[in-house]
Parts: sequence; C-alpha cells; structure tokens
Amino acid sequence: MTPAANPAVNPAVNPAATPVADPASPDAVRVVQLSDTHFRAAPGARSFIAHEPEDGLTAVLADAARAVERAAVVVVTGDLADLGEPVAYERLGEALDALPAPVYCLPGNHDRQEPLQACLPRPNVHLEPAVQVGNWLLLLLDTNADGRERTADGGYRDREDRVHAASQPGLTPVEAERARAILTATRAEHVFLWLHQPPLPQTAPAAQGDSELALLVRDFPAIRAIGAGHLHGDLSGTFEDRPVYVCPSSYMSIDTELRRLDGPGYRTYLLHPDGRVDTEVRTVPGPLTDAMRATTLPAHLADLLSGRVTPEELAALDDAQFEERYGEPRPMARARAPHRPADGAAVGSAAGAVTGSAAGAAVENAAGSR
Repeated sequence: MTPAANPAVNPAVNPAATPVADPASPDAVRVVQLSDTHFRAAPGARSFIAHEPEDGLTAVLADAARAVERAAVVVVTGDLADLGEPVAYERLGEALDALPAPVYCLPGNHDRQEPLQACLPRPNVHLEPAVQVGNWLLLLLDTNADGRERTADGGYRDREDRVHAASQPGLTPVEAERARAILTATRAEHVFLWLHQPPLPQTAPAAQGDSELALLVRDFPAIRAIGAGHLHGDLSGTFEDRPVYVCPSSYMSIDTELRRLDGPGYRTYLLHPDGRVDTEVRTVPGPLTDAMRATTLPAHLADLLSGRVTPEELAALDDAQFEERYGEPRPMARARAPHRPADGAAVGSAAGAVTGSAAGAAVENAAGSR
C-alpha cells in the first residue's frame, strides 16, 4: 500500500476525518510492529554483538516483506536511535521511508525529542499521535514522562538521565490531556494503544494503581489492547484487564523461556472488526540469530529471567554486591569507570555498546534501574 492510498488521519486535528480503508483484508486490520531499532550515527559502534543495528533491521524487513505489503500500518515502538543522534534518525528514516506501508513511530527512553522530530519524518514516516484504520484507532503515546523536565515556557525537554529515569511508562499531563482529547473525539469502535515501556506489573510497578496511564485505560473501555517494546523480548501480560504484547527488538532480543539471547524479531497483528486481537511473534532465522543464540547469557540476566532474583532485588544491589554475587562488574558500573561521568549519563543499550555487554544493558532495562 502506498502512502497516497493510506493517508494519515489525526483525530486530534480532524476528528471527523474519513477512516482509512484496509484493502488488504476486509475483515481485519493488519499491523506490523517493529521495536528498539537502536540506530546509531555511523556503523562500527558495536559491542560483542557481531552485527550492526541496521543489519538486524534489514533482516527483519526481508523476513516481514509479505506482511508489510499486506499491512495497513507499520508501527515502530521506540528506542529508534541508541544515543539520540540526528544522523541516526536520518539513516533510520531513509530505511523506513522505502516500505510499502505507512510507518508510524513513537519515542523511547533512548530517543531525544528535538532530533527525532527534526530528522526522522519522511513522506512515508510519521510522528502523528493517531491514525484510524477501519473501525480501529491506533493511538501512539509518549510514555517517557520520567525522562522529561518542564521548561519555563510550559513545554518539556529531555533530561540528561532520561534513559535511566524513564525505565517505566509515564504520561506527562500534556500527553495525558492530548490522549483523552483524541479518545473523546474518535468515532472508532476500538482502540489499540502503542507505547514504548510496557505497563506489566513485574517491570513497571509505578504504572499500576492510579497512574495517569492506568486512569486513561480505565476511563476508556474502547481500548482493547496495548503494544509495547523496551524489553527486547516476546512477552505478554495484562494491564487494567487489557492484554499487553511486547515486541522483540530488530537489533537484539532475549528469549525469556530458554534464558538466552536471541536474534532480530518483530510482531504481526490482526485487529478484528469485533475488537478481537490476534498476534504472532517472529524471530528471523539465519546467521544473525544463530550467532546471538550461541552467545553466553550473563548470569545476572539468567537469574532475572528465571525468577531467581526479582527486578527490585537486582536493582537494590550496589556495585560491590553485584560483583561479589555474579563475579563481574555491573554493566553500568563499567560504563561509569574511569572515563564516564559518575552520574551514568550513558546507560542502557548505550552502556552495552560501550562496555561490550548488551545483555547487561537489557537487564538494567528490565530491572528498572536504568
């Protein structure tokens, strides 16, 4: 489907706009989800992973070619760039612009607002918060509130510790108000929420209860399901009685059942006219996945994935306790010493790239200590 055949519909701007038809299927809206592309400004900033982020995306897009051709929309759920570099967004934008379906992107905690908004959009790559397809509204939320600070003019800017701070989903009052306005105005029967950090109880305890996100989902029963990324794996659960689906990373994923690293992956969805959601995860077969599965999984990540340690227990260990328990420095501690700032400004997957432990970065992510 070409961009011209499927123009963006933004209910926040034009709630009366005509919904987009889905000629690929009269019965269901087809969506392909990509996540955590972690593009960088230039090739070569690799950790122990033998491939570049764009190698993983290329493999995913080749494997998903038929699904993308049939899709009404491709959604990319954050961590688009690893360090938020303008050139990284330009490179990613060029890759996504060539797809035969319109692409909608939202930010993750690794992304930086200004370069993302300035450098990513293309004729076929959008940052609009919502699009209606058939009787479904796809609502893309920016859930990085904890990584933002208020400015004097009433706006928001990225905090330097955004990667670390926004490890759990949160909505600023402005984002929550915008989402409510879109949901109130839409004529769609069903809503699918897209965000970066999944609001699963085990990884996002702060999102439970009466958080802005929980109240939003609670107040709008048309919300049927939630899609997210951030955790680099095939995970699922519930939030406010709605199913939550987590997409693997196109760069590097984690097999939570076998407790090992895994290759590039993606999700496909069928959003049915009656509100049902069918979804499948695909890991791309081939040398990239074979190499990842042959890589030793760090002991602390194996402990976390197997339930031998909780995210809270792992996050509570100081650097010395972590090293005593696992026989190696905490990944973020390696990133801080000796030439890194003590506040851990370069963390998460960025720390993985610097320290040679992307798996360690992933556990910092899942443990909520980023």
